[in-house]
Amino acid sequence: MGLSPDTVIRVEMKTPGSLTETELAAWRAMRADNPALYSPYFHPAYTDLVSHYRPDVWVVVIYDRQRPLAFLPFQSAQDGGRGFARPIGAPLTDYHGFICAPDTSFDPVHALRQAGMGAYHFSTLVDPGDRLAPFIHTRNACTVLDLKDGTKAWREGRDASYRRHLKSHRRRVRKAEETYSPRQFDFKSQKEDVFAQLMRWKRAKFAETGKYDVLSVDWTRQLLRHLWAEGHAGLRCDMHALYFSDRLAAIDLGLSDGTVFHSWIVAYDPELQALAPGIQLLEGLIDGAADLGYTRIDLGAGTEGYKRHYASTAVEVAAGFIALGGPAAFLSRMYGGAENWARKAPLGAASHLPGQVRRRYSQIAACDESFTGRSRAMLAAISARKKNQT
Repeated sequence: MGLSPDTVIRVEMKTPGSLTETELAAWRAMRADNPALYSPYFHPAYTDLVSHYRPDVWVVVIYDRQRPLAFLPFQSAQDGGRGFARPIGAPLTDYHGFICAPDTSFDPVHALRQAGMGAYHFSTLVDPGDRLAPFIHTRNACTVLDLKDGTKAWREGRDASYRRHLKSHRRRVRKAEETYSPRQFDFKSQKEDVFAQLMRWKRAKFAETGKYDVLSVDWTRQLLRHLWAEGHAGLRCDMHALYFSDRLAAIDLGLSDGTVFHSWIVAYDPELQALAPGIQLLEGLIDGAADLGYTRIDLGAGTEGYKRHYASTAVEVAAGFIALGGPAAFLSRMYGGAENWARKAPLGAASHLPGQVRRRYSQIAACDESFTGRSRAMLAAISARKKNQT
């Protein structure tokens, strides 16, 4: 909706618990009306639940006089949301951005400055209106499977590379059935031992790759468990498992609002890697999507590797920051300048180092509030980098 000449923009910083029912109803209506907000990460229940586990969750509410015009949930350790601001649930959340009607026009910089924010950093921003285009440093395509017309129609729309990929998949299925017959799927599993195994496999993979272990802090594991075990106001985590005979082979835990399944935490038995159990589970999910109620399966940002065979809907996310004012803005500009200089300098592989360090610290700071925890995690990251380089 365009703004009329007499529009008066007003901005408030609120906690999720202080949002009125009128505001929540407006949020739900905006999400329903805006196709770009299909992801369950944009559901108001997600912001509400994260606020139960994090003390630093805020919502910028932009009003046209008394009418809610847009919302931006975020996290900031500074009182009242001042200083550095990062996406809600970072770095666990895969998508974030403004919640508003598709044709809403407003100045995001003016609104965030009115809210008192120092700097807003985003990593997988959904911004179909390109409101933040001047502040975007990188863009990344996502892997989204549109299954609303059925699995058969989706597969018929795939290209030759997917058909070759599918032949390889079917050979691995035959090998798995010959060796471990029968294969069994346990969709929407509620087995405690499966959830525990998922956490063990995923954490082991983080340690192996040197990536930051987002499951190393209590609140992330508690959030996932809550969504899986209980759900929250229309949101839940569905956990799907694949067995080769009685051997657990792969697990996929995803956020769902009932029609969208966003694959979130995926892991598999490393001893079975040659059989690609993760792909076998994904193909099983595609086959079972209609019975499970899914019209869309979302694999998140990136189309590299196996993902390139599955993307069927154009979804893009962006990374960057807005420097608004105060020390947070100064530091953000300084970091951004260092990264730009390094990218342009003839440093070879080292040109990416400033950006990698900033992103790693941002992930750690979002998860761990303690100085000790952040220091240990950064030292572990440095050690892992050295190990992977040798």
